[in-house]
Amino acid sequence: MAAEKEVSKKTKRTNEILDAALGLALAKGLNSTTMEAIAKQANISKATLYAYFANKQQIFAAITARFFAELKILVETGLNKDLPLSDRIALALSSKYKVAFRLFAGSAHKDEIYSQKSNFAGKEVEEFEIWLQQKISQALLDSGHKEPQKYAQIILACAKGISESATSASQIGPAIRLVAKKLL
Repeated sequence: MAAEKEVSKKTKRTNEILDAALGLALAKGLNSTTMEAIAKQANISKATLYAYFANKQQIFAAITARFFAELKILVETGLNKDLPLSDRIALALSSKYKVAFRLFAGSAHKDEIYSQKSNFAGKEVEEFEIWLQQKISQALLDSGHKEPQKYAQIILACAKGISESATSASQIGPAIRLVAKKLL
């Protein structure tokens, strides 16, 4: 019981640190987000922060891992719904891109964060994109589609473009659904 409380306390503290760092990065940018600022925002000492993370890169890698874990759940949930294939794929991709859109909405530092992702999460980003393409390809293959990989690439490119050009999260779902219905 004591071990469970300790794990829970550590998980809670870790999430508080990650939330503080993410909030600072979105508000002030990655370059201005220091370990000292993260500790202050999380209401902990720098020594406590360093006991959890050796450096800022580890913190942002952990943020990225947590983010992709959440996205995987959303994608899996969408793909496993009892809906026609185009609706399942649209739901999975819309969920992913809406979450990302909302995360960065209002941040003047979105471009800085994206441009520096290779410094702290390049591998994770690449692995997630490969995983996502495989999931969409498998859903297409399972439904009997003749060219699942090709169509997965096309729909993923369209969904990314829709997300990047959207001015609100509410535009993303209908546009991705339209593309999925027309392609599939």
